[in-house]
Amino acid sequence: MTQNYQKNNLENSTKGDILVVDDTPANLRLLSQMLNEQGYQVRPVPDGLLAFAAALAKAPDLVLLDIRMPEMDGYQVCEKLKAENSTKDIPIIFISALDAIQDKVKAFTVGGVDYITKPFHVEEVLARVETHLALRKLQAQLESANTKMAQELALAGKVQKSFFPQEMPNIPGWQLSFTMKSARETSGDFFDTIPLPRGYIGIVMADVVDKGVAAALFMALSWSLIRTYAGDFPAHPEIALTSVNRRLVEDTSAKQFVTAFFAVLDPATGRLVYSNAGHPPPIVFKANTGEVIQRLGLTGKPLGLFEEEILEQKVVELGPGDLMVIYTDGITEAQNEESEFFDENRLVESVQSHLEFPAQNLVDALLMDVQSFMGETPQSDDIALAILTQDSDL
Repeated sequence: MTQNYQKNNLENSTKGDILVVDDTPANLRLLSQMLNEQGYQVRPVPDGLLAFAAALAKAPDLVLLDIRMPEMDGYQVCEKLKAENSTKDIPIIFISALDAIQDKVKAFTVGGVDYITKPFHVEEVLARVETHLALRKLQAQLESANTKMAQELALAGKVQKSFFPQEMPNIPGWQLSFTMKSARETSGDFFDTIPLPRGYIGIVMADVVDKGVAAALFMALSWSLIRTYAGDFPAHPEIALTSVNRRLVEDTSAKQFVTAFFAVLDPATGRLVYSNAGHPPPIVFKANTGEVIQRLGLTGKPLGLFEEEILEQKVVELGPGDLMVIYTDGITEAQNEESEFFDENRLVESVQSHLEFPAQNLVDALLMDVQSFMGETPQSDDIALAILTQDSDL
């Protein structure tokens, strides 16, 4: 073993608490001395049992670990440390006279990050210690940043959920229910109900064609603009969406757009005036037969793409017992383990199999059918679903 090493500048060294484990007193003294001189805090222990107890009592930043020791060898110490939540992420450098390939492979297999062969060179030990402490520091910083980001995303998700209706409006003679299941902490889908003059109710379902934080921010902007222009043009959803589109194109440089279905319901007559900007067509059923009466198709392109886009409006009359399903493509594009889509046909069949359910129970049943279809396949897109139905006894 060579001792002709230079003492590093303490201010430039990577400080840390190092647990040194070796049953040979001379090795333990040398390793402890050289690390102390570099400014590290060193805890020397002569066997595996004491090493495990010391690490549990106070987790070190790094472990230098001999292999051949009585009672508990280095491999066993490493395995036990990796099995504990408080010590599983500690970098462990094996330092041993064992030089066979199988010994080194086993060291890495049980969780070691490096392997130094005895007799060791002090400069090599110091370099590897410094490297792995630096990596551990970066890992800790990354974990901290990820934790902070997760907390911020969770908060953003809570703020975003406050945009959605906390309860459905009470519309005499009608049932309106809604559910949503986000694929991430934040969502690009949204649903809203807007009270309008003359007792009209605005109903909005939209889907930002993106994911993550950017989609959530664009969703908030779209939600705000739709609410604003719905109030300005309460009987004309096509003018409201055309105005939203113009603002999105003018005011945003992001390559994002949003599909939107905006309908204005007159509860007294069942007249529904709507405009559909690139959104999956809502489906209208005759509740007593399950027959599909109409699909409320496109009246324009998604919002945020073309400044000159002028949307149109259409009208549908909803009679007693009629039922309308409004949804985002997270429903029809949900995939199972065979990469099959839930698709519109399955959605229609699901509705037809639960026609006797009240609106809220129907929403829950449809979502359950989608989740059952997906099985263990992870949800890749947000899911939003709303049911509007007129009571059949009117």
